[in-house]
Amino acid sequence: MNAKTLVIVGIFSIATPAWAAAPTIDQLVANPTLLNAEMDRCKHLGMAANDDARCRTAWQAENKRFFGNGVTYTPAPVHVFNNVPKFDPQPNSQKATPSKPSGPPNGQ
Repeated sequence: MNAKTLVIVGIFSIATPAWAAAPTIDQLVANPTLLNAEMDRCKHLGMAANDDARCRTAWQAENKRFFGNGVTYTPAPVHVFNNVPKFDPQPNSQKATPSKPSGPPNGQ
């Protein structure tokens, strides 16, 4: 074999595992280091990243990592001070109107 053939075979043997070993969305979510490496690779591709299948997979994995599995978050109320009565920001709006008229407003 001549040198040109060896170079071509060497290039294909190096490049082929990269195509075959493209990580899936779940693999990227499980390995944050790999996900960050893919996101950096896509950032350096620039506009060509829009047509790259590995970049689309990385973006989907990033969305899944960020948004989670779709479960709605319902926080439980936090009671820091259990013995303190609740604060009513509008105490007069919840009180009933007085049954008998009060005296004059100036107190006389």
